[in-house]
Amino acid sequence: MVRFSGEFEEICAKKFEPDSKIGILSSVSPDGYPHLSLITSIGVKTKKTLMWGQFSRGLSKTYLADNPKTGFLVVSPDQYWWTGKALHAGSVVKGEDFEYFNNKPLFRYNSYCGFGAVHYGEIKEVSAGEKLPLPRILLGSVTSALLKKGAAKYCLQAASGGDRPAKKIPPYGLKLCSNLACLKFIAWVDTDGFPRIIPALQGLPLDADNLVFSASPYGELLKTIPPQAKAAVFLANLALESLLLQGRWLPLNRHGRFRGGIFAADKVYNSMLPLNRYIYPPEELPRVYG
Repeated sequence: MVRFSGEFEEICAKKFEPDSKIGILSSVSPDGYPHLSLITSIGVKTKKTLMWGQFSRGLSKTYLADNPKTGFLVVSPDQYWWTGKALHAGSVVKGEDFEYFNNKPLFRYNSYCGFGAVHYGEIKEVSAGEKLPLPRILLGSVTSALLKKGAAKYCLQAASGGDRPAKKIPPYGLKLCSNLACLKFIAWVDTDGFPRIIPALQGLPLDADNLVFSASPYGELLKTIPPQAKAAVFLANLALESLLLQGRWLPLNRHGRFRGGIFAADKVYNSMLPLNRYIYPPEELPRVYG
């Protein structure tokens, strides 16, 4: 069982320092979906304050202006992870923290761009550090593969009007998700309005519209996601290729026992620079006249 408290552990400041860690921040879009961004600069200011550097400006910064409730997740290089909730508490464009981020070795000699701002979050909840249970994750991947046949039947029964699948997830997204080394994180909006993020490395593509997740290793948290809740899945590999899927959560139960769930994609967002935008539904590009 994941344990939560109202402040960071002493060890977090040190564990969050390396730029090689994985940092995920979630805001909430106006239509209620979690919006996840890869922000490896996440760090600890104080036991009750989160901070992160803004390298580029995307939709998450726009959403934070309207809704300051955020969720975050950090995976350290030694495979410990933390998740929590924070209230966005503003940003600065100069000062000690601004200099700290821009003087990091990775950015100090960056000739084209540095951090444009430093943001702060007031901690509302943070988990204790836990080691990723790799054997249970591997078992969960095997179980996800075994669930695929039954999950496919469930998806066909759930489809309305006999519509053909839209094939929303692009081929490179399916390839990314199929790789067992792909990092996968699932998020949903909790009952208090804050996004919650957990690792979900066991997920596998069911088809070009759905992913399937077994209950291992964090079934007790997956079980708290309400049926048909708006959710998001963030996919990334160690080359920092990533993709954001937004959709709905469909729990899989058998004889009253929770077995996992299906994530049914509604929207697909390219989270990589230089062009962050939705690729499904496709956006109509403005016409350019010569």
